[in-house]
Amino acid sequence: MSPAGPSAEAPDARRARLLAGAFGARPLAGAFGALVAATFGLITLGALVRAHGAGLACPDWPLCFGALVPRMDVKVAFEWTHRLVAGGVGATFFVLAAAAWRFSATRRLLVAAALLLAVQVVLGALTVWHLLAAWTVTAHLVAANLFAVTLLLVCAQLAEQARPRPRRRAACGAVRVLLPGAAALLALQVVLGGLVSSSYAGLACPEWPACIDGEWLPAIGGNVRLHLLHRLNGYLLAAALAAAAWAARREPGLGGLAALALVLVLSQVAVGVANVLLGLPVEVTGLHTALAALLVATLALALRELWVRPGHVAAPRA
Repeated sequence: MSPAGPSAEAPDARRARLLAGAFGARPLAGAFGALVAATFGLITLGALVRAHGAGLACPDWPLCFGALVPRMDVKVAFEWTHRLVAGGVGATFFVLAAAAWRFSATRRLLVAAALLLAVQVVLGALTVWHLLAAWTVTAHLVAANLFAVTLLLVCAQLAEQARPRPRRRAACGAVRVLLPGAAALLALQVVLGGLVSSSYAGLACPEWPACIDGEWLPAIGGNVRLHLLHRLNGYLLAAALAAAAWAARREPGLGGLAALALVLVLSQVAVGVANVLLGLPVEVTGLHTALAALLVATLALALRELWVRPGHVAAPRA
């Protein structure tokens, strides 16, 4: 009869147990969380690349002025850093996706993330080839945010797989209307933000809250119209999140996320005003984009919480 206890465990069984622990739901959730942070950091870095005017520092793809290792200056270094970080995010995703594939609940999300990553790579190349055309820059930004949100949903699913939550009651009707409405306004704001930044429309209305020589009702057209739409939608988003935070104040989990989203959007509005008044400095532009990334992540988690509540059943352990 073989002895009992840990010392009697076969080497192959011990190795399998250690691997299962290393690639279990909880550590994978943490790894995907770190990848989400890196992806949103990459989005912020992309804004800094545009703010530095470095988007065409390496116009050949994947070369740079026809050289694999070009002569470095600040703009070339910014664009190469953006490319290298993007490559690292993509490679890390495929490694983590392979490890998380055994969790059936995450497979559709992983496939969606892989497709979005492919689209993002293509759009990144088109952005350079089309000389920073507004539609390519904006589509690239939208795809990056969708990719990050999908990774965040994978992270949340794995975290729930590791530690199932108790069933919660459905949210009130006002919250079920206001939060998706705020999410729709945020999606529009991301699109408008991409168009504003790629069209260099951020100084079309340099006075606040008036526009051009103190006019309250300027001639609407071109970049002026784009900038004013971006401002107006930002105010509507803040109002929608304020209403959602108030409606969800007694909803455990949802109330905190809605309140955090409200704080983030108000901070973003304040930084946006400062960005225009200061003449779009690079650092403030980066902070504005970072706040937008945090807002996207917070509202995505709030929508997920809203989605799983009515029919939520604790997920089984793998």
